[in-house]
Amino acid sequence: MQTQSDQRQHQAAQLKRARAGDSEALAAIYEDHVDGLWAFVFYRVGRDPVLCEDVVSETFLSAVELRDAAVDYDPARGSLRTWLCQRSRNLIRKHRRALRRAHALAHEQAWERIDSSLLARFQDLDQAPLSDEILVREQTRELVTMTVANLPDDYRDALERKYLQGQSTRELAAQFELSEAAAKSLLARARRAFRDAFTTLAEAFSAAPDSNPATTPTSPLDPERDHVRA
Repeated sequence: MQTQSDQRQHQAAQLKRARAGDSEALAAIYEDHVDGLWAFVFYRVGRDPVLCEDVVSETFLSAVELRDAAVDYDPARGSLRTWLCQRSRNLIRKHRRALRRAHALAHEQAWERIDSSLLARFQDLDQAPLSDEILVREQTRELVTMTVANLPDDYRDALERKYLQGQSTRELAAQFELSEAAAKSLLARARRAFRDAFTTLAEAFSAAPDSNPATTPTSPLDPERDHVRA
């Protein structure tokens, strides 16, 4: 089983091959990251699928064409997905300036406030008491997707491995190069991060009716089960 650091080194090598013209490496990067990047961008462009497609395409293209070492992907600082999301934010701002939509500034400022709130909540997790509380189930499909897309790498990866892939705590510990006790702590923080991020996003969108995602009910990550119920 590859560790997290091994995976990030692999991603860096894959990006290097893609820049050298390896079409298989480029296709693999796209396949691995397009869904997560789409989810990240979609809500930040007002759920505009055309604009989302433009931003996602330009993000991959700019990543492959980049030659500036100062802003290049560094596996020691995070995953390739996080780096791609950071690049997409700059492209979203560029597109919104070009389109000059009446609501563009307000929409961008709203997301900046959301980002600040999420960051503050995530930073508080290390000091907050950990609990094994179960996530609230009466939520919506799009808000769950949006929440997962905005979680920090380690939290999102831990939740997906536990509740989508059914990995054991021992397997999680090996993946993250942690003790089993530390892996349990990471998973508890990840569940709490999901809950707090969901609450932040739900509050933000309930305060802005025009930006509300659809309200199709679903059940999100459930610590009592090893999968997500659709």
